[in-house]
Parts: sequence; structure tokens; C-alpha cells
Amino acid sequence: MWAVVPIKGFDAPKQRLADVLSPEERASLAEHMLRDVLAALIGLEGVVVISGDEQVLNMARWQGARVMRERRPGGYSAAVRQAGEVLAEEGATAMMHVPGDVPLITPAEVARIANLDMVSPGVCVVPSRDRDGTNCLALWPPDLFQPAFGRDSFNRHCQIARDRGVEPAILELSGFALDIDTPDDLRLFCTGAGHCGSLHYLQASGIAARVMQH
Repeated sequence: MWAVVPIKGFDAPKQRLADVLSPEERASLAEHMLRDVLAALIGLEGVVVISGDEQVLNMARWQGARVMRERRPGGYSAAVRQAGEVLAEEGATAMMHVPGDVPLITPAEVARIANLDMVSPGVCVVPSRDRDGTNCLALWPPDLFQPAFGRDSFNRHCQIARDRGVEPAILELSGFALDIDTPDDLRLFCTGAGHCGSLHYLQASGIAARVMQH
């Protein structure tokens, strides 16, 4: 099982956090979250970070990940599709998509997905906490179908799988459930008891205390 982590860049990402974090703080948080995600994926066969941003690719190399440059514009779904096609061509039998903003994921949760007794073709979908987004999409094989991320992608991915005659496995995993997109997500993250570099950064910098008062 390979993991594919698509990242836009560290250049003032997460625009929906602009009301509570400066561009520099958002960039630093994005980098810390990527480090946390990569650390949780260490037990897999391999990890691909795909991006069009050279700073992201350089950082991922230093963390020991394989890097892949986006070949064409097309957004998040296209990046996951590209990586899945390359992995399938190379003989990989499965991949899981993991966003770069789920810093609370654990190696145990990752292993639960990777160790599913799945017969190809197979699909596993891990929803966000509101069951709207898809915070992990695992495919057996990696190029089984074109991903369709965005609003309501959890239900959409489940339907795409069923349209192909595959009943998706659905896993509710607490670490994967919380992606940091909005100020409310950030506040929930700051009140949690998780242990990760991103949370330590927010607490040590004073950002966590400030955000909770906002």
C-alpha cells in the first residue's frame, strides 16, 4: 500500500483561516501538518507527495518521501489521479489518498486501512467529521477510478464505487476525521488532547490561546 499526499504549497495556504492566522502562521501550520502526516505514514510501502510547489517537494524529500511534480493543472482530484496512474503503471496494487491537513492521524489508523482484507477491485472511504468530505480514499488498484474531491465527496465517492459494482468499506477514524480548514476546525484542534508537532507549534507560539479567545 502506497500513500499519496497532494499539497498545493506553503505560500499562504488555507485562505479560510485568514481571519485568525497571518499568512506566515498559515504557512508554518501547513508545513507542521505535513510533517505530522508524513510521520504517521512511515510504515507503508511508500509515500508520494505530489505538488507543483518546489518548496513542498524539497521539504518532502528531506522527510524521506518520494516526490512527484504535477504534470498539468486540474486541482486536487487530478493530482491524486496522476499519482494513482503512475503507481499502477509501476505495479503497485493499492494506494490511499491522505490530505496534508489531518495532523492527528496515527500509524495505527493508517495500518487499519492498509491491512483491510480487500479483494481488487476495492474501495475504502474515510469521511471527515461532518461526513461531507473524504479524508482518505483507498483504492485497489490505485487507478480504479477518477477521484472527485470537494463538497459532498464522501457520498460521491461511495456512489462512484457502487456504480462500478464495488461496495465501499467505510471506516470512521477519529484522527482522519479532523481536517484543519476553518477557524472552528482550528479551535477544535486546539482544545484536543492529541500529541503532534502541529499542536505543539500552536501552543508554544501562543496561537492556540489567541485562537480560543477569538
